[in-house]
Amino acid sequence: MKVVQPEVKTTLLLNKNYQAFAFCNARAALRHLMTNRAGGIDASGNLVSWSGTDHDKHGAIRVSLSWYGNRVELFEDQPCLRSAPNPITGEDTSWAIPTILRCTHHFGLYRRKNSNVSLKTLYNIYKGVCQYCLDRIPYQLATKDHAFPKSKGGTNDDFNLVLACKQCNNEKDNIFPYFNVNGEEVKPKRIASQTILEQNTPNIREEWKPYLYIR
Repeated sequence: MKVVQPEVKTTLLLNKNYQAFAFCNARAALRHLMTNRAGGIDASGNLVSWSGTDHDKHGAIRVSLSWYGNRVELFEDQPCLRSAPNPITGEDTSWAIPTILRCTHHFGLYRRKNSNVSLKTLYNIYKGVCQYCLDRIPYQLATKDHAFPKSKGGTNDDFNLVLACKQCNNEKDNIFPYFNVNGEEVKPKRIASQTILEQNTPNIREEWKPYLYIR
């Protein structure tokens, strides 16, 4: 394990739906674990609580695992905090810090009702490139397009919106799935994941990439 300072950002936070929404430091990660506000995901993909695993990645109960006492599958470079030496034995204890926490309570981020992704946000996320013709377009020609058409039940959530020029938006109409000029199916980005990456992001760990939609 790798000893880190309490203030170092070590952990990706997921909501109940396993969607990334923030990072936290080692001290906060340990506190969330100990208060059962979150469960840590270990190197084998098991969801592990402080005192014992709730379920493994297949849904089976695994009470033999726990973050207390480091009884989990650890990464080689697993971050850890080191306690002060025991006044009697003189030995210190290293506490493994999970690099991914799945929250059991709502905290850190609250989704507002009836909140939509703005065109400006969408334009910045896609860097002004129409996702159908793949041309860079001026802002005044940009539109928000529903990948799964709104007429068929598509929502205004970030995972259903892409940037499109007015011409491509009109040509697409209510066709689904729709392909760009290279023959590739157009799939929206998770804007929430992009947003947290624009913040003061630590080095991206391999186990974070599936949750951040990074290949």
